[in-house]
Amino acid sequence: MIHTFPGNQLEHLVGPLARLLAMPVSNPLQPDVIMVQHPGMAHWLNMELAAEPTRRVAMNLEYPLPVRYFWTLIRRILGSDRMPEVSPYQREILVWRLYALLASEAVTRDPAFTEPTRYWQQQSPRQQPLRRFQLAGELADLYEQYLMYRPDWIRDWDAGQADHWQARLWQALVAEIPDHPLRLMDEAREHVTEPAEALPERLFIFGINSLAPLWLEFISEMSRKAGVDFHILYLNPSDEYWGDAISDRQAARQRARWLDEHDDDSGLVLDIGNPLLTGLGHQGQQFVRLLSEVADEEMPLFTEPDNDDLLARLQSDVLHLRDGREAPSDHCDSSISIVSAHSALREVQALHDWLLHRFNNDPELAPRDVVVMCPNVEQYAPFVEAVFAGRGEALSERVPPLPSSIADRNPGDADPAVAAFIELLSLPDARFEVSRVISWLQVPAIQQRFGLDTEQVTQLSQWLNAAAIHWGLDAEHKQQWLGEGAGERYSWDQGLERLLIGFAWGDEEVVLRDRLLLPQVEGGDAVVLGRLIAFLRALKALRRDMARARTISDWQTFLHERLRQALFSTERSHEWIHEQLREVIRELGQYASYAAFTDPVPLTVIRHALEQNLQSPARTGRQFMTGQITVCSMVPMRSIPFRVVAILGLNDGEFPRQRPPLGFDLMANDRPRPGDRSRRGDDRYLFLEAILSARDHLYLSYQGRDLNTNAERQPSLVLTELMNYLEGATGWRRDAIRALPLQPFSPANYQGPEPSFDPGWLRLTESGEEREQAQRLPPPDPEPDQLTLEQLVRALENPARHHARQRLGLYLEESELPELEDVEPFAANHLSRYLIQEALIHCELQGVDDTPVLERARLSGELPDHAPMASELADWREQASGFAQALMDSGAADVQTAAVEYSIDGLTLAAELTMAADGRLVLWRMANPKGKDLLRLWCHHLMANLGAERSSVGIHRGRDGALRVMQLEAMGRGEAESQLTALVEAWRESLCEPSRLHADLMRELATMDADADGTKRLRALRKAWLGDSWNGFPGVKDDAYVGWFFDEDTDTESLLAAIDRRYGPLMAAVTITDTTEAV
Repeated sequence: MIHTFPGNQLEHLVGPLARLLAMPVSNPLQPDVIMVQHPGMAHWLNMELAAEPTRRVAMNLEYPLPVRYFWTLIRRILGSDRMPEVSPYQREILVWRLYALLASEAVTRDPAFTEPTRYWQQQSPRQQPLRRFQLAGELADLYEQYLMYRPDWIRDWDAGQADHWQARLWQALVAEIPDHPLRLMDEAREHVTEPAEALPERLFIFGINSLAPLWLEFISEMSRKAGVDFHILYLNPSDEYWGDAISDRQAARQRARWLDEHDDDSGLVLDIGNPLLTGLGHQGQQFVRLLSEVADEEMPLFTEPDNDDLLARLQSDVLHLRDGREAPSDHCDSSISIVSAHSALREVQALHDWLLHRFNNDPELAPRDVVVMCPNVEQYAPFVEAVFAGRGEALSERVPPLPSSIADRNPGDADPAVAAFIELLSLPDARFEVSRVISWLQVPAIQQRFGLDTEQVTQLSQWLNAAAIHWGLDAEHKQQWLGEGAGERYSWDQGLERLLIGFAWGDEEVVLRDRLLLPQVEGGDAVVLGRLIAFLRALKALRRDMARARTISDWQTFLHERLRQALFSTERSHEWIHEQLREVIRELGQYASYAAFTDPVPLTVIRHALEQNLQSPARTGRQFMTGQITVCSMVPMRSIPFRVVAILGLNDGEFPRQRPPLGFDLMANDRPRPGDRSRRGDDRYLFLEAILSARDHLYLSYQGRDLNTNAERQPSLVLTELMNYLEGATGWRRDAIRALPLQPFSPANYQGPEPSFDPGWLRLTESGEEREQAQRLPPPDPEPDQLTLEQLVRALENPARHHARQRLGLYLEESELPELEDVEPFAANHLSRYLIQEALIHCELQGVDDTPVLERARLSGELPDHAPMASELADWREQASGFAQALMDSGAADVQTAAVEYSIDGLTLAAELTMAADGRLVLWRMANPKGKDLLRLWCHHLMANLGAERSSVGIHRGRDGALRVMQLEAMGRGEAESQLTALVEAWRESLCEPSRLHADLMRELATMDADADGTKRLRALRKAWLGDSWNGFPGVKDDAYVGWFFDEDTDTESLLAAIDRRYGPLMAAVTITDTTEAV
């Protein structure tokens, strides 16, 4: 018999299942089989059964997937000698059979197959095998659907009907292996009374909300003819009959048709029931109807919700098929929360705070009681890892972490080693960009295999940047991309040769055979470089050997020995990675073997097949319900109850998820039949199941505002339907939607009954003055007793940066290491120009040949490799020569360096002063003077005047090319010591608290006319602070450190007064003049 047990709460089906399992059978050692649709359901059910008071243990149970177990039953009926253990029509096997068949002459030469043949043959010869394999995969999916949902088509095709090329292709498959699943099932139904092996006395199906009509017919035959008892325990949202209930949309259509034929709708009877159930539950409605047709006995197990809150009332309306809009209540509470955010990150941040409040308010709530679902878990996984685990935050600033596990992740996305393995399968088509090669070495398993660590990989990055390696193995490799004219510049071969010979040559840069040798590698560092070269040699060898096609068995050996074992560490800490890779490689061979496929295939097909294997539910379904907060994808038939159910990403167009039908999908052009599945229907029913699975709280989130424009975005249609119902049936209103601010540091996040827990963002809600006061620290203990003049200049140039770095350990810029570039330079950058011109000036001043400087510049790899660069170098040389001549004309060419030390206010201050022959202190830089240049000149001037009274001059080249000269007159020792003491005191202050007194603000005021009034000075200061965003000029407030401590809208008057107090003597003493001629 077929016994059905419908219930609206899955946990209340476990007890009856436990009692059924306790009933005696003839063979107590035979395992009971409980069919479930997902491994996550099996895990939950096993734990629930073990917790049942009547059992206290869950053992001797099997949890197969229904279709796979039905195949086992058919095999038992017909006998193992009649049919194989694995069906050759299984999707993963069928794809290899179709791949071979599509390339056979019987198909390619038959005009009936013009459409599929053209589809893959119109590609380039290299891409044809991959396109053919992809087509085979799509066809395998379709045939699997036809077998389950259109068995009449398959039977017609078997009978010889062939009105479509897919029918002809199916007949070719059947000609190879006649016994396909449908034929074997029909045969099994005929012999079910005489099975070859004993059939189980009873079978259980738990938690399934959809089963193809074909399989319902099969179990009905087994029940009636073989006497197998089927116990089907399933989720039914309503205890009323709702098989004929219609949705609001269907009712509107029926009403329109009625009114076309009648004057009014007085005689129209519509069975709508609960609009959420009828609108979202179409998929389940069909299953309930089909199941009722085959059931022999039904035992309802419905339960009224325990609570009396908004969520429970909603569930009760569904349970009793009641339309709450007919008798609305004004009840509203926090059991249902709907949140609108600007981005996925903000959704996760808000959920994290909301969950912390739930845990705070309910001591009995545990992480295992919470599930977080989203349409695409990969989109949210990085944010969950960062926010929930508090990764990358200082311990003192850490938000309270929440233990969480992320399920349904593709191993290729979740593990960098698996991702690198798949990436390395593209080596024949790789450009060998420097960043990609380094990213492979950053994978721990590869790093350890080649004896490297993280610091050494960072060191390698510095060397590769110095060697100007961008992409391409060598000239031959680059020619494959750019043609015969491509050279070896910027390639791995040229760059590594410069490093290797430079190491052997010595500790200075030398030009040898048109190579600029680099001295970066010293002593034992050569071992690190050698390991990089070993890695590259391994990649080159792999690239060469991957280029030819192989049989599947040969590819298995190659992938195991040449790729997995050769490039990835085999230490025990990486065993899980190797287990994953071994498994997918083994399955690759198994599927091809079952398909009797022995032809050679190219690497592109192997990579695609491995990627498909990694995405199988058996792998992506791991990490579900591990005792932590479960974060997972929205997967059908995983309606497991949780106290708290959160759904993120309920955005319009993203959920329900859409999968456009293939152009050759015959079912897409056929009228829907009862039991047909659709992605959209599955998702709508999944949303309803999620609502019914929540016991205490339902949290729904969507991105209701555009991240860039703040324009309103609509929620998912299913969420809109829910909100419409809540508005019509309860006291809930749309103004209850919590609209999150764009930024986590908005004051609104820390207001209201449930403020954010993040202390780091809270600091940013304070005013700049509050933050400054909060950050005042005591002097360091011990306080430094020595300081160089350059350190003093660096500190006073940007006191906010100095305070953040020296006292808070806060580094806000991106890594100071040069970023690896994957493209060749197409234009020289300003820093390269500045350094080259500085070297040319030194040559001019010293009267030496500057040809080596230009040669080094050309061979350094920092400049573009094109003809116009030679002309540009000539221009730079001319400008440098003009500036050098200006230095010589001003007497600043012949200078001597003097090292001095003075004790200032208990601090030993050391400096190297550059003195001209006439006694003046001279500083120069071929660039527009910045605040740090003026500050440096002032500090050096003060130090120089401690020894003897002397004037100072700073010579620069302005943006317009004119010579800009800054002059300071001589002063007495007492005045110099007083001013220097004040600067040392300012340095000490910067160690205790941040300051707005950036040197560029002082420079802006110093360059103004001496008679400028206060209003003009305030206007100039404000412009320097704010910048000019319209013309692309950043202000001081745009500095990362200044912006961290201070508000954009600062008090300009107090800032002006502070600058005058600190730098008034400097601004009064300096004279700045410009020449009229460019140099």
